[in-house]
Amino acid sequence: MDINPYLKPLIKWWRLIAVTAVLALVSSSISTLFQPAQYISRTTLVTGSTISNPNPESGQISISQQLATIYSDMARREPVQEATKAALGIDWLPQYTSRIIPNTQLVEIAVTDTDPRRAQVIANELAQQLIKLSPAVSGTGGEQQEFITQQLASLQEQIEETDKEIKDLQASLNVQTSTSQIAETEKEIQTLTLKLTSLRDNYATFLSNSQQGALNTLTIVEPANLPTKSEGTSKLLIIGLAGLVGLLLSAGAAYGLEYLDRTIKTTSDVERIFNLPVIGYLSQISENGNNATYVLSHPNSIVAENFRLLQSNLEFFQTYNSAKTILVTSPVQGNGKTTVAANLALSFAMSDQKVILVDSDLRRPSVHKALKISQNPGLADIIHARIAAKEVVRPVKGKRIDVITAGHIPPSITEVINSKRIGAILNELRDEYETIIVDAPPLIIADSYNLASKVDGVVLVIEPGLTKDDQAKVIKEQLSRAGARVIGIVFNKVSETNAKTYGDYQYMSMYSPQHYSDYVSSSEPKAEEPESNSKKLLAFFERGEVPPDVKSSLETAFDRFQDQRKTLFNRFKSKSPKSSKSSK
Repeated sequence: MDINPYLKPLIKWWRLIAVTAVLALVSSSISTLFQPAQYISRTTLVTGSTISNPNPESGQISISQQLATIYSDMARREPVQEATKAALGIDWLPQYTSRIIPNTQLVEIAVTDTDPRRAQVIANELAQQLIKLSPAVSGTGGEQQEFITQQLASLQEQIEETDKEIKDLQASLNVQTSTSQIAETEKEIQTLTLKLTSLRDNYATFLSNSQQGALNTLTIVEPANLPTKSEGTSKLLIIGLAGLVGLLLSAGAAYGLEYLDRTIKTTSDVERIFNLPVIGYLSQISENGNNATYVLSHPNSIVAENFRLLQSNLEFFQTYNSAKTILVTSPVQGNGKTTVAANLALSFAMSDQKVILVDSDLRRPSVHKALKISQNPGLADIIHARIAAKEVVRPVKGKRIDVITAGHIPPSITEVINSKRIGAILNELRDEYETIIVDAPPLIIADSYNLASKVDGVVLVIEPGLTKDDQAKVIKEQLSRAGARVIGIVFNKVSETNAKTYGDYQYMSMYSPQHYSDYVSSSEPKAEEPESNSKKLLAFFERGEVPPDVKSSLETAFDRFQDQRKTLFNRFKSKSPKSSKSSK
């Protein structure tokens, strides 16, 4: 499978792809590298005391998890936030989250900040303020817990003392011999046992109401850490992904532009639509003189060589088809058909052939302007006034060709063009000339199809990128209906830059100026300046053309920058200490 057609849009629009990728990289670098690093400090709290209970009940665990959900939500509420800001003496809080660790009674608070130390302090304070909202600490509950703690300590001490006294009395029974002493000791042991039982009951009661045995309590199990490494995705990875996205988007835009641009640009386009060969590639003429006689004034130029190769291809056709009359036309006005017709006629004449050029474009006659001769009399006079063709044929001085101009244009041009007299005139010229070149109107005019049916062959002149596919298909159908014999297509105004852009390497391999260095200069033909800013931008991305005004502005700006740099350097040099000492 040939992958070149799939790569052509990428090669053609590589500037657009490169600029987009670079812009994506630069913009992502600016937005990413200059952003401060983010640090996350986490603290973890637990609800209840089931974690320290060796035999917790499932109901207690379930209640603790429900309480953890409530405390996690409370941590994000305004009372906790305002209390934290007041405690730390700040007027704002960085972004933080509070969440439940799944299937546990653990609450995690994570604070994100650019300062790792500040993140740690705020995380710890948020945890402390959340703990203060629990019943074990807040309000009167805090005083009760303090009292319970004191009572538990006192009861624990009394239990230990009573238990010791009982053990001492039980040990003294082993050495006592008196019955009365033994009875008295046993009575004391019984009294102390009752007291110990009461103390233990009281201790259990206080313990169940204390923070150690309560379910609705909060305890920090993991203080906030001091983060040493920033969090988040790697900045280099973000920049790389941004560049990749820019590359993919611009590549998609390149394929989209190619899909929307349904014009004939390459040899493969011609073969696909017309099923005809490209018999000539004509370089763009860059001078401002008489382009219609360019092959005479520049016989050793690449343009003249292009016309000689086109002439050779037409001579092959003439040899095998006995063709003498060749009609030159184009899809629309502005493709350069008159220039091609005139230079082609001159090229035939330079090979010692007897050639005549006929201007049949009666709507916009231009052969007389191109060759700088009078328009009258001409073809219209032959048809309308029945003047003999020999009377209007005039030789062009120094050009070695004869010409029939358009003549006096009648009011009804269609009647003149559709006249059967046209065929008779061309047949009459066959006896006198070896080659007859007919400059016809563009194919948007119905006159051209009538003329095309009366000649031996038709040459269609196309400027790449101007004729749309749909228009070309209609032209092909109309020429077929008219019974015209189309010899082939001629690409006109093709520059080396366009050939590279469109990827038409058939042109590049045969007509590139590097193969004719002895004939032509290395200067590039000057392309027409795009009309609008959008066209200028597309011309830069597509062909690398920098508009003259933009280029001039850039050069001026660069020159000003150099002048300012030199001025600042000289000013700094004049104010330096060394220069001051030397002046003294």
